[in-house]
Amino acid sequence: MSENSILNTAEQTEQDLYLQAAAWLEKLAAGELDSLSKRRFSHWLDADPRHQAILLSMVQTWQSPELAKALTAYKPHLLKRWQLSLSRWCFAGPVRSLTVLACTAALGVMLYLGQSSFLGTEAPYELKTARSSTMHQTLGDGSVVDMAAASQLTVFFTDDKRQVVQGVGAAYFAVAKDKNRPFEVRLDQATVVAVGTEFNIDRDPDNIDVTVYEGAVQVQATATSPRQLLKAGERVRIRQHKMSAVEKVDLQQLVDWRSGWIEIENESLAYLLHRLNRSAPVPLSASAEVADLRVAGRFELANTDQTLQALTEAYGLTLQQHSTGIRLSRISPSSQ
Repeated sequence: MSENSILNTAEQTEQDLYLQAAAWLEKLAAGELDSLSKRRFSHWLDADPRHQAILLSMVQTWQSPELAKALTAYKPHLLKRWQLSLSRWCFAGPVRSLTVLACTAALGVMLYLGQSSFLGTEAPYELKTARSSTMHQTLGDGSVVDMAAASQLTVFFTDDKRQVVQGVGAAYFAVAKDKNRPFEVRLDQATVVAVGTEFNIDRDPDNIDVTVYEGAVQVQATATSPRQLLKAGERVRIRQHKMSAVEKVDLQQLVDWRSGWIEIENESLAYLLHRLNRSAPVPLSASAEVADLRVAGRFELANTDQTLQALTEAYGLTLQQHSTGIRLSRISPSSQ
């Protein structure tokens, strides 16, 4: 893999990120980086918080996934502790060439970044919910996150920053106050930054909805776009890297996923199905002709059968069973 391809961070898939991290590990293990490679490596690390998290995660899990899982139970606040763990992974028992490569690269990463990069750093870890399952989790800083079904977060905290990468799904954050460490949620190119507040982020492949319940957050659609201050009772949507106008919402009347229901007005059928799919027993989809159909109503997320029945009756749709799930489409004139 060339260094130019390593630097390409736009719209990266998780697989791309792991391939890039592996390429850098290989370069570090091969020996001292030249000055150009050092600059490129530094740029790659700073381009996205996931880069350093994945790089460290790969080093830590190269030999033992079970050990990596156990590492999330404590915080390696001292560099010596981290080095000791490394030495155990590298030299305890029979040593494989791949493990030696990983350990050599790990030491290279540590020497390049400096000791301060690892002091007080939690091992990055993933929070993930299965279909039809939610999660209530307290993070290491005291913040609390409620995750909807079929959602995924990667948490990376250091002494000077708190970063969460939201991959898919919805999450409600109650952020512990810490003026010295803003709480940042990354969603591809978009970011949401808070100090101490409560907000909900609901993400699907097309949209990112940010709603503030308490306090205020700064929202940015891309790294180069202007920041928008969002206060309690306000919402924005990011679509195709562009932010909508700020919308006022009545928090007393607002129905969100935590209640087990969804209430929408003039949203696409695809938008609704993305949210129903988090709890549906089988995947739901819509044919191209009805995916953009505007729908409205209040639907129980866990009661898929009732919701599908209501949609077919209200909008003249039909359900088609497939081996991969259920597809909604128009009722053909011949079948009426």
